[in-house]
Amino acid sequence: MKFVKYLAWVIVILFVVIPSAIVALLMTTNGSRFIIDQSTRFTHIEIKYTAIQGNLLSSLELTGLEIENEFWQLSADTVKVSWQPTELIEKRLVFEQVYTDKLLFKTTGTAAPQSTDTPITLPDIQLPIHLVINQFSATNSAYTSPETTTPLPDLSGRLAWKDDQLSIPDLQITYEAIDATVSGRVQTSGTYPLQLSAQWSMADPIKGAQIAAVSGQSTLVGDVKHLRVENAFSVSANARQQTASIDIKDLLENPSWLGKVEVSELAVAPFLPMFLEQDSALYEWLSNSSTSALATVDNQQIMIERLELNQIGEELGAVELQGVVSNYLQATNAPEQVEFDLNLTAKRLAVPNELVPQSVYFESAVGEVRGNLAAYTHKLLAQGTYADNQSVNIDFYGRGSAESVDFEVATITSKLITTEFSAQANWQTELNAEVDIKNLSAFPPELAGYSDPELSANGKLSFLSNRLSAHNFNISWMDNEVVLDGAMTKESPLSALVKIPNLEALYDNDYLAGTLDVELAVVGQIDKSLRIEVKDFNADHPDFGQWQTNKPATINLPVNQPLAFSVTDFCVISDGRTAAAELCLASASKGTKQTTQINGANLPLALLNRFRSAEVAERIWGLATLNSTIVYDTETWTLDHTEGNVGSERTVLFALDEEVSTRFEYWRINWAGNTESIKAEVTAELEDDRGLVIGDITISDLTDVAALQGEIIMELHDLTVLQWVLPDLRYEEAQALALITIGGNAKAPEITGSVELAAKEIGFAQSGLLLTDVRIAAFDTPNVDASITLDGQAQSGDGWISIKGSVQPLATELDLQIEGESFRAVQLPTATVDVSPNINIRVKDQRIDITGEVLIPYAVIDQPELSEIATTPSADVKVFENGEPVTQQSDSLYPLYADVRVTLGDKIQVTGFGFEGELAGSLRVSETPTRALTATGGVSVTKGFYELYGQRLEIERGSLIYSGGPIANPGLDLRVVRAQENIISTEQVSVGAQISGTLLEPDFRLYSTPAMPDSEVLSYLILGRGSGVSSTGNENLQLQALILLGSKGTDLLGESLQDTFGFDEFGIDSTMNPNDTSFYVGKYLSPRLYVKYGVGLFENTNSFLIRYLLSEKLIIETTTSGQSQGGDIFYTIEK
Repeated sequence: MKFVKYLAWVIVILFVVIPSAIVALLMTTNGSRFIIDQSTRFTHIEIKYTAIQGNLLSSLELTGLEIENEFWQLSADTVKVSWQPTELIEKRLVFEQVYTDKLLFKTTGTAAPQSTDTPITLPDIQLPIHLVINQFSATNSAYTSPETTTPLPDLSGRLAWKDDQLSIPDLQITYEAIDATVSGRVQTSGTYPLQLSAQWSMADPIKGAQIAAVSGQSTLVGDVKHLRVENAFSVSANARQQTASIDIKDLLENPSWLGKVEVSELAVAPFLPMFLEQDSALYEWLSNSSTSALATVDNQQIMIERLELNQIGEELGAVELQGVVSNYLQATNAPEQVEFDLNLTAKRLAVPNELVPQSVYFESAVGEVRGNLAAYTHKLLAQGTYADNQSVNIDFYGRGSAESVDFEVATITSKLITTEFSAQANWQTELNAEVDIKNLSAFPPELAGYSDPELSANGKLSFLSNRLSAHNFNISWMDNEVVLDGAMTKESPLSALVKIPNLEALYDNDYLAGTLDVELAVVGQIDKSLRIEVKDFNADHPDFGQWQTNKPATINLPVNQPLAFSVTDFCVISDGRTAAAELCLASASKGTKQTTQINGANLPLALLNRFRSAEVAERIWGLATLNSTIVYDTETWTLDHTEGNVGSERTVLFALDEEVSTRFEYWRINWAGNTESIKAEVTAELEDDRGLVIGDITISDLTDVAALQGEIIMELHDLTVLQWVLPDLRYEEAQALALITIGGNAKAPEITGSVELAAKEIGFAQSGLLLTDVRIAAFDTPNVDASITLDGQAQSGDGWISIKGSVQPLATELDLQIEGESFRAVQLPTATVDVSPNINIRVKDQRIDITGEVLIPYAVIDQPELSEIATTPSADVKVFENGEPVTQQSDSLYPLYADVRVTLGDKIQVTGFGFEGELAGSLRVSETPTRALTATGGVSVTKGFYELYGQRLEIERGSLIYSGGPIANPGLDLRVVRAQENIISTEQVSVGAQISGTLLEPDFRLYSTPAMPDSEVLSYLILGRGSGVSSTGNENLQLQALILLGSKGTDLLGESLQDTFGFDEFGIDSTMNPNDTSFYVGKYLSPRLYVKYGVGLFENTNSFLIRYLLSEKLIIETTTSGQSQGGDIFYTIEK
């Protein structure tokens, strides 16, 4: 019985207790933790985790997992595993989910090295159980070695592995900007045959290129003996598909490969930002081009069957490269073994206009490069045109290596430039280059306007050991010449001779003129420092005189810190009439401090006259001295200290056209300071105690707001000094007092104070206006910031004028009220005008408003000389200066809005151009920026006469009518008559002329009572009698003479015809019948042949005359008109 009892307990323990215990361990969290902890004792692998959830029979989640052995460490923030243990009965290991997050695999040691000669063999892997993973994912994984950390792609998908067959129905791979979906199968035994396909896309694949994505399909078919990879891709959704493939053989033992790339019409524009700026000329030139390529690559060579760049520029040019590159894998270790044979062809290349001064077009170009990186030859031949289809040929030939290039023969042949040179460059240790110009002849477009536009050069230039050297290198154009010779060494300095006999022809500038001769000697290295000796400097300016050095000067220039230069003994002198002027520059560097001194003695102030307009008579004379020191920090670019003074003890301001001058007893400006603050003081005293100016100003914080603080005190008893800025004014017994305070900053200065001016007389030279008892005051407006009140009075003639208002200079605002009565505004020999204004001028919000009324009580205007009247070109005339259109500048800073009433008084007399009379009327004148000057009202002739064809006719009615249109085109209503007492007739006759229409389109009509032909009316108007009334028999001659001599305008008309058409004769011609009067023009077509054409003035007739001089005595003449034809032969006999 005991045996049975023991057997029962054994059965219970084996089949109940132990399974229950195992189940309890596997199905509980604590049991799962116990099994994991105990397993580490048998595997010798340390497993750590911070938390565990679930169990080993269904799902398990580990947090903070760390697994470590001798050579590697594995850690993960989270690991989740869920599986179906019941599937083990079917010999299937099925995982429903395998998930890891932040999985990090780290190598901590070095495994035993393996021989690189031993071929790699892949083990045969056959699982004893069917492995199925229905869902697995790994996110944020990485691999870490002692040197670096590499992120691994995120994976998700499904797989099944039975025996040696691995099936991948779906695998999602995400790595940075790459997304791929892979499916296929792999056999894990033998030669590992596989068949995989992938769909992939890559966002922003190339840094700097404008490519949003590249997408494609890839297939991998084969095994380790022969593996083939095929790719088809496109760089945009609508782009043509490109292909690339590679065949790999003996992958594990002795790998070899053969790749093929085929690209078709791939747009170049997305790749251009990698190399070019978008606003560059080359970017636009290549923006519409595309590339195509066909090439094969193996482990021995690259065969370029075709590499094309098409659709280049406006001419749709093309460039093609073909050839072979062998042993390219040795480029790093043994570059001399890399062999290449490349051929380049190009056609229809139009160089962008932004890169060359004239259009350049290459019809064809052929180039070749053969050899290896140790020694190769290169050649280029190009034919093209430039400018107006002028031919150009380029021929380069030479040799080279990976460290040098040599152009043994280089020629460019064209009408613009023809040159032959050789050149070489070497960069093995440092850049060295040399060019030897046999001859160069160029005709730059900038010199096309000169008599000798050729630029020529020859000689040798070298750049060796950071030194520029030259051997008889010469550049010359026109009469200018630059000669370089030497090697920038102490033994052989680089000598530079510059001779420019005509600076004005070199560059178009108002102040660049005269001659310049400079001789320099340069020693040093371009990358370190240069020592420049100025052996001779001679500049001769037609206005500023001749300036030259009196001894050699030295300039030391550290290239890496050019601001820390030094200058010694650089002085230029100019021999003046009284004393020699001298200007000297010296500079030295000590540490980071650079000290520069500029000193001058006997500097002629007359040089300032060069900047004055030739029409201004005021000039300056005197001699000034200058002493200045500037100290600045070459690292921070800050001003450490400056001080100096400039002044003169004999300065005279004078006028060329008058015996008027202002003499200064002395004047001086002193300054001192640094970046934080600079203070300047000015003192000036006129001769004989006629005036004094004292002032100072301090500028603080120059690097920021530049705050201003200063004061100017002025007392003048001689205002002729102001003629330097106001040359039109003349003064008598004038004086001015001013106290001005300056504040604010450089961007918003504040000027306050007061200015008072008084004068017994002030005259205006050009207008002849003379003001008397002048009083003008300007002072701060109380309780208004930055505002100046103006108050002025003056008398002229028998009247007066006053100006009151305010101005805000900083806000650009002004408000003036101008009032007066019978003020003499114009006083000229041909015009005297008095005005009584009541006008308001307002400037605000960037506009000018003028309103009010002007009464003209008195005016006497005579006819000016015709030479004084400016000629205005018509609207279709365009004026050009130096090839550029000349546009008229607006006289007004802001748009003008005007509304002014102008009223003529009862003493307005006008004489001129045949008119003599008195005017009256009123106009309302208006102007806006978008509308021409217009007027409303009228001007009438109250009494007047008009001289027509030499006869004084009475104006019966005369008006200029303005109805709101342009003021330059009023309506006309004029009527002139000849007095009855001046007409000889047996009956009552009234004749005259009437003008209507507008000023630009007048309508002129003759009238008479009783009615008669126009020729008869004109006879009555001019002669006072009809054409049928007989007197002396020469009435028609009188008519002709009166018409010719009636006004000066006839001469002007004839002169205009002569200047415009080149006529030799013009005038009025007639017969005994006045109706035959005509206007004619004549021209000598040759010294012997003369033609004349006439048009009737009173009848619709014309005539044509030909006169030919057979000899000195015999003349043949023919006349043809609408009424008759005739001919004459004239023979002249001299007695």
